[in-house]
Amino acid sequence: MKEKLIMKRPFVETYVAGVVVFITILMWLFVQHFFLFVLAFFYLLMVSFSHWYVQKASQIYCEITQQHERLFIDETGHCRVRIVNPTKLPIFEVAFRFRSDEQMKWEWSEGELEQAVHSYRILLQLKKQETLDIDLHVSAQQRGLHSWQEAEIILSDPFHLITIHIPIRKENMPCFRIYPRIVKVNIPETNSWKHGFRTAAVSPLYDETKIIGVKAYEQESFRAIHWGATAKTGVLSAKKYEYTQGDRYAVYLNVLGSTGYTLRTDIEYLIEVTAGVCRELIAQDCSFELWVNSMCENGIVHITAGKYRKQLHKTLQLLSSLTDRDVPLSSSFFYQTGFRQQEAGAIPIIIGNPPEKHGGWLQVVK
Repeated sequence: MKEKLIMKRPFVETYVAGVVVFITILMWLFVQHFFLFVLAFFYLLMVSFSHWYVQKASQIYCEITQQHERLFIDETGHCRVRIVNPTKLPIFEVAFRFRSDEQMKWEWSEGELEQAVHSYRILLQLKKQETLDIDLHVSAQQRGLHSWQEAEIILSDPFHLITIHIPIRKENMPCFRIYPRIVKVNIPETNSWKHGFRTAAVSPLYDETKIIGVKAYEQESFRAIHWGATAKTGVLSAKKYEYTQGDRYAVYLNVLGSTGYTLRTDIEYLIEVTAGVCRELIAQDCSFELWVNSMCENGIVHITAGKYRKQLHKTLQLLSSLTDRDVPLSSSFFYQTGFRQQEAGAIPIIIGNPPEKHGGWLQVVK
């Protein structure tokens, strides 16, 4: 953390004041000019008061509370800055300044912020022993982990002779994790989906004890035909089985272009589609794992299989942390590794350029 920065006008420096005192004594002894003596006296009085005032006023401090830690793009968050003046002195010249990441847009509910590039400034006046709350609202413009770069309290004495900058610790500054947008996605149907009910890898498809009714025949196998219902209605009908909970998917996000060497220009859209696919799987009570074509310390970026909101939270956490500085692998190696290590029986869902030598997967966005 930066130390306190004190800025003084040249004639307020201690050595200048010492010289003025020495010259004043000499002039009083030899010249005895009363006007010059009074002028020097008031100068010393003003300088002494400025030093004393700034020393007392520098006891001011602030507390920052963050109401939201996770936001979606275009969602509004809130944090409160509480500035406390514990002294018995009023502070007439005080400002709160902070510099934020460019992806964050800040607003003050009680007035306008002075803004220069991505630096914001609020001018304040504090009465003695007053506590002032500043409610700041932020709008997220881009996914990722965003925070303040620096923040400080700036105060000055009434004569504007001395200005002091009191920095705020980095760990006390607000930090927001911005999740990507979630695009509404319809996952392509497969031949194993039976009238909205899917076959589970852990449960036999033709378990006669699981039959709950009949439905229209949709090119199922010969064994799936319900002959009794067909004879009664005169319409070819098939057995309708009980819903099973064993659906498993492996979602693959490939950020490489068709050449296999350059990143795609629509990575953000692919990430949003990935979030949408995962949310849809959670809504359908499915289990899924996520593979991202990017390297990490343990190999390919991967989230193990899971379900429910906790799995979706892990997914959004990971997708929000992806950057253009990540190192991708070749598409062929990425898919070979993922297909070899994915959970047995999981259906691959491809987002991005698909594999060339494999089949049996679903394509959402190419």
